[in-house]
Amino acid sequence: MSMDDAARSDDDIVASVLEGRTRDYEILIRRYSRRITHFVARMTGDNDEARSIAQDVFLKIYVTLPRYRRENNFSAFIFKVARNMTLNYLKRRQRTVLFSRLLGRDLDRAPFRQDPPRLSELEQGEREGELTRQLRLLPEEQRLALVLKVYLEFSYRQIREVTGWSVPKIETLISRAKSRLKKSLRLQESGGEAVMQARKQ
Repeated sequence: MSMDDAARSDDDIVASVLEGRTRDYEILIRRYSRRITHFVARMTGDNDEARSIAQDVFLKIYVTLPRYRRENNFSAFIFKVARNMTLNYLKRRQRTVLFSRLLGRDLDRAPFRQDPPRLSELEQGEREGELTRQLRLLPEEQRLALVLKVYLEFSYRQIREVTGWSVPKIETLISRAKSRLKKSLRLQESGGEAVMQARKQ
C-alpha cells in the first residue's frame, strides 16, 4: 500500500469504487484482510475456514457497498458483516455435527491442521491449542465480545457499533468470558499435572 493510499480514508476509497474505480477496492481488502481473518479464526478455531469466510466477507461487502452510509464508520460496517457470516457458519457447523452424531459418525476434523510443533515449542503450542479450544466453548456472545476487545483491541464504542449491545452488557460479557476461561484453564492445568504425577509413579 502506497503512502497516498494509506492516507486516504475508508469513505474516500468507497466513494472512488462507487464512481467506477473498482481497483481501489483492493486497498480496502489489504487494509482489513488480516484483521477480518484473525477475527474469524478466533471465533471458529479453524484457520482454513477463516480465510474462506474472510473472502466471502469481502465479496459481500463489494456487492452491498452502495448501501453503506458514508459516515466514517466503514470498520463497524465490515465487522458487522464478518460477525453475521461467522455466526451463520457456526450455526451450520453445529447442525452438521449434530446430524453426524445422530448418524453415529462423529466428524473427524481437527480445529487446526498444521504440522506438529518442534519439541522446543511443544508447551507453548499446547497452551495455545487449549486456549483456542476453551475459547470455542464460550457462549457465542461472550466469545464475540472477548475476541473484539482482547484480540482485535476494539474500544467499547466500536464493539457497540458492531454488535448493537450496550456498554454495560459488553463489560459483563467480557468479564464473564475472562472468568470462565481462567477457571477452565486452571482446571485443565490441574488435570495435566495430575496425569504427569501419575506417570512418574
